[in-house]
Amino acid sequence: MENAMHPTLPHALVALVLALPALVASSAGGEPPVDAQSTQATEHDGAHAAEDAQDGHGNHGHDADADAGLPATRWASDAPLREGMRRVRAATEALSHGAHGHLDEAQVKAVAAELEAAVQDMIARCRLDPEPDAALHPLLASVLRASAALAAEGFDPSVLADLEAVLARYPQLFEDADWSEDHNASA
Repeated sequence: MENAMHPTLPHALVALVLALPALVASSAGGEPPVDAQSTQATEHDGAHAAEDAQDGHGNHGHDADADAGLPATRWASDAPLREGMRRVRAATEALSHGAHGHLDEAQVKAVAAELEAAVQDMIARCRLDPEPDAALHPLLASVLRASAALAAEGFDPSVLADLEAVLARYPQLFEDADWSEDHNASA
């Protein structure tokens, strides 16, 4: 049962648990560790900057920020992750009806509860290696923040946009062969 004085306390605790690996890593050496991906991204961006300076034509349509933090190859997903992300997508699609005024307060709260339940289930059941697990944490934290905001404040278009950003980021990070096909079938 949630504490009436602190209704978002469970959300805050889960967010803290999800943030712990990053906090530990940054406090261990005083500075965040430098990994090969961030070094490659810096070198990649530097190469584009040199090309741009040389020919003066800008970035040629390439968005280096979109590539930041992406693994060289997408990580494998497990069944609980795939199932949980489908639940997040279904809840987000249901929430999109709120943009047209088609959801009442109880329906928005039900979407918020489903988002939180999907994340809690992924936390309990996913068994990923440390690196993909760490990449998943910001996505799950975003979903939990969205759930808390919906539960507290009702429908908000910016929350819907945040959830859509999570859904766009997921297939950039994780292999999920049925992700596009599932979405096209439900559309």
